[in-house]
Amino acid sequence: MSNTPTPDAPGSGGPAHGLSGVAKTLLTPLYGRAHAAELLPGTSFRDPAAASVLAATGYRAPEVLTDRGNALGSVHRAIVFDELTAAFCREHPDAVVVSAGIGLGTRAERLAGALPGSVTWLGVDVPDVVELRARLLPGDLTRVFPASITEPEWAERLLPLVGERRNVLVLTEGVLMYLDQAGLRSFLVSCRTAFPAAELVADYFHPRIALSGLHPIVRATGARFRSGARGGRGLAGSAPGWEKVSDHRVMERISLGHRAAGGLFRLLALGAPAYSVARLRAAPPAG
Repeated sequence: MSNTPTPDAPGSGGPAHGLSGVAKTLLTPLYGRAHAAELLPGTSFRDPAAASVLAATGYRAPEVLTDRGNALGSVHRAIVFDELTAAFCREHPDAVVVSAGIGLGTRAERLAGALPGSVTWLGVDVPDVVELRARLLPGDLTRVFPASITEPEWAERLLPLVGERRNVLVLTEGVLMYLDQAGLRSFLVSCRTAFPAAELVADYFHPRIALSGLHPIVRATGARFRSGARGGRGLAGSAPGWEKVSDHRVMERISLGHRAAGGLFRLLALGAPAYSVARLRAAPPAG
């Protein structure tokens, strides 16, 4: 008999979400967004759906990083992703936004009033998460499909909905660090094959951080980071045909202490950030 723990199922006395491992990591950013008004009262960022969805998950406190640093980091990351998504969609009103590993993200709801109604929102995640999302987010503005981004054909399944549109933005928020180097390469190849002119927004840790096993999310969920990148160019170089467009610091926004720590890390790492959000662009396949 296997000694591998199984997730608590709804109705069994465990949390209602029934998630485990990497899937459970979606609770921490949900917590941060739910408390954005308290964490960042001076900003316009709000996620009205997050609080009710968080409560409905029945989460247990040890499963979620509720400290100010991690909660703020989740909100600042969401703000950067929102800004980059909004800029892309304003430039391309017919854009298709694909959230790979969407979790319980509600970006379409947050940005709906500020973007053209012609934007198409798609998402993929593992079946357990898709089922939970359907239960907790009725009226979801994103059309979500059960698929693992570790499967080479995941992106091709979306092609009938993308059609001839070339302006595809792929978002991976808190996702790629859980793929090993081979999985990361496979993901990038799949994106570029299915969406030859796509842009990608992804957050990443430096390998020294990612592979240390010391991040608090490891203790909270049992999930482990399996890959990192030495800057946005390093992330783009994980597979052929990608180039860095820009890098956006997140850690340094959290506090003066985080800013100082980030600066010291870059000094020791020859300019590479400890953590950042990169915007990449795919080059069309040759020939």
